[in-house]
Order: sequence, then C-alpha cells, then structure tokens
Amino acid sequence: MKGARGSGAAQFAYLGVYRYLLALLAAVEPGQRIKLPSLRALGRQLGVSVSTAQAAYTLLETEGRIHSVAKSGYFADGPAPFPPALYGSDLLQRMLASACQPTIQAFSRGAPPADTVAVGQLLKLEAQLARRYPAGLAELAQPGGELELRRVLAARYTRSLHDSWSADDVYIGSDFSAVLEMTWTALELKGAVVAVPAPCSWRILRTLQAAGAQVVELALAPGEKFPLQRLQALFTRHRVRVIVLGSSFLWPLGMALSDADKRGIARLLERQGVWVVEDDTQGDLAVRPGMRFRELVDPQRLLVLGSLQYSLGAEAPFAYLLSRHWHAGLQRLCLQRAAVPPPLRHKALARFIGSGGYDAHITRLIARVQPQVAARARVLRTVLDEHLHINVPAGGATLWAAARHPVDMRSVFETLRQQRFLIAPGDIFSLQGHCQHHLRVDASRHDTNTFERLLVALGCALERHRV
Repeated sequence: MKGARGSGAAQFAYLGVYRYLLALLAAVEPGQRIKLPSLRALGRQLGVSVSTAQAAYTLLETEGRIHSVAKSGYFADGPAPFPPALYGSDLLQRMLASACQPTIQAFSRGAPPADTVAVGQLLKLEAQLARRYPAGLAELAQPGGELELRRVLAARYTRSLHDSWSADDVYIGSDFSAVLEMTWTALELKGAVVAVPAPCSWRILRTLQAAGAQVVELALAPGEKFPLQRLQALFTRHRVRVIVLGSSFLWPLGMALSDADKRGIARLLERQGVWVVEDDTQGDLAVRPGMRFRELVDPQRLLVLGSLQYSLGAEAPFAYLLSRHWHAGLQRLCLQRAAVPPPLRHKALARFIGSGGYDAHITRLIARVQPQVAARARVLRTVLDEHLHINVPAGGATLWAAARHPVDMRSVFETLRQQRFLIAPGDIFSLQGHCQHHLRVDASRHDTNTFERLLVALGCALERHRV
C-alpha cells in the first residue's frame, strides 16, 4: 500500500508540472520563442525530482508543444500570428500573415530595411523635444498632421512661385492605406473609372476596390517602352476619370520613363481631361528621377501621394496627400478620424527633414541599396535565366520577374512558403490577371547565402509548376 501511494503521488506531481508548463506556454507571445528552464532548475523551482520534470517535458514534446535542442535545452514557440489568414483563400492575406512568422525568410517586402543612422537621429530629435515639452503636445495636435511637418513637406514639393504648395494643401495620415482611403473618399470614386498600370501596388488596388471604383489596367511588360498607343486606346474604350502613375518610375515593375515619355503621357492626359494621382511613395528611391508628372500635368487636376515609411521604415509609418482641392471635404475627413497623429514624432520628422538629415539619409540609402539590387539581379539572371526575365529597376529595393513560360505562380508561392521562403506572387498586383506569371523579390534584406538558397528553391519550384 505504501508503494502504491508513492506511485500516485509521483503521477500527481508529474501532471502538476505538466499543467504548470501549459500555463507558462500560454503566456508566450505570438511569433516569439522562449527557452524553458532546465530540468534541474525546474525541479528546484517546483520542488520535484528531475525525473518528474523530465516526464512532463517528454509529454509536451510528444504533443509538439515544445522541442529540444542538443546541448541547449527545451524551447517553445508562441502561437502563429493571424492563424486564420495563413490558411484562408485570400492570396494577399496568406502572404502578409506568413511574413509575420518568426522562422520565415520573407523576400516579399517592398521597401529596404530601416537605416539605423537615420532612425537614431530621428529618435534623438524626439528625445530633445520630449525634454522641451515634458507635458507633450497633445493640446496643439492638428487633425491633418503637425503643422511644422506639413510646412516642411509643402516646402519640399514647392518648385517655383507658380508651382508652390502650402501647409493647408498637406494632409498627413497614420499610414498609406489610411491616406488612400481618405483620397478616394474625397474624390467620390464609386462607379468612376480609374486607370492604373499593371503591376500596381496592392494597397492602391485594394482601396480602390473598397471605394467602389471601376479599375481598368494597362498591362506593362519588363524591358518594353511605355505603350502610349495602348493608353490612348484605353481612353477611347473607357471614360477615365482618374489615372494613378508613379512619379519618377513605375513601381513595382521598376520601369523607367524618359522625360519624352512623360511629356507624351502628360499631353494625352491633358487632352482627355483626366485627373492624375501621382504615387510618390518610392520617388525618393529613384536612381535618376528626371522629371516628375507633377511638373508636367495641370495642377488643377493633380494629387500627390507620399509615404515616409518606404524610406525611413516603421518608425515613420506616416503617409501624406498633397491637394489644392476639396479642402472642406478633406478637412472634414481629418476631423472625423479617431486617431490623433503623434505630434512629437511629427515635429521630430519635420526637423529631421528641414535640417537636411533626410536628404543625406536618402543619398546613403541609394548608395547602399542600388549596388546590392544590381548584384542580385545579375545573380538571378545567371541562375534562373532559362526560367525568368528579370527587370533591372530604375529605383527601389525589389526585383520584378516575368516567367519565360507559363507557370502556376500561386503553387510556386505555396511550395516556397512550405520551405520557409516567402516571395510576392504577381497576382496580388493585378485585379484582372495580368501578372499571374510574375513575381516580386526583395533584393536588399538578406545575406548572399540566403538569397542563393532562395534561388535554388525557386528554380525547382518553377520547374515543378510549369504549365
């Protein structure tokens, strides 16, 4: 009887340790990995034997809740962030949710990694402002964005007395999607025809869909000139109200536009009376910007979209709109927004830009990113030339690739995702299927060995899923 009672006590202790560890695992944040206590440390902490602790760990490992690493101990991963989106039918949501997984190599991002020097300067300026304004600036916050930052952005876009902007023309939002939604609402695009190049930013496409616009796409191909005649034909088939164009190059394709091309497009738009929304989110990352569309089109039919996140990273997620029109409507939309922009960060950004720090950062960023992008393009061409046509971009940090033969790119995406590599499949950049045999790859975030391992896996997947 005494031995039986001892066996029951040991079993109770083993289950108690198991339940304790379950509670510990439940507190692990999504996407995080923690190291669990050693067997001896856990035994001392809970007052049980090493063998009892070992029994609890063995059960958890059998259930797949933890895993052991030789000579390192036991580890546990938090739950996957956004698990429903990982397995849903929406391709874009699967890609975005997968990019949040801690063990995946995400080549799907559209901007270069943040520059530590620039971020450090920005945060230093904010710390100085926090000492100057210990109570904060909440009472002085403007719904359209901090006034000093709006003034600096307006001055940055002013070219002459006849091509000038004021702070009242600038509206700052929490992120690019929020500013897009505000822009399309002000334009009242429900049922209106909006022309976009294909490929096009998925954020622009999704927000246009949500606004009820009728989106028509002008398909572009890597290595070709801009098809001005096809654009003219598009205008004969559709009564286009708005066109969205990149300011200095067409992203994500990376197509460079000559000044002559831009003038030809601007003349055609003038004859058609089409409103121009200039996407300047990647404009600062152009290698040779040349003329911008805002210098060529009628300012009475112009809106400019910009974002600081593409060049400064997550510490500056803000986007902005420049518009000389719909002041009452845009101000109403800003006032109705629940989120108040953080005025200290806005003011720090204003001083970072106004002092020349931002321009110096952009110069460093292009000098660092562009050689890397060009080198990755050469490697990609060498390894996968039989499978892909690579477009060397005129700016930005990504490479756009077109399959030389029909490929089920969604299956390529899923195969790579299972191997812990993540690309951006072309289908998310078109609503009408123009990019189904294309992909976009980040060329600036990973070391050479990781990039080359991606190319090996990508080559096998392209061969496997060739139609």
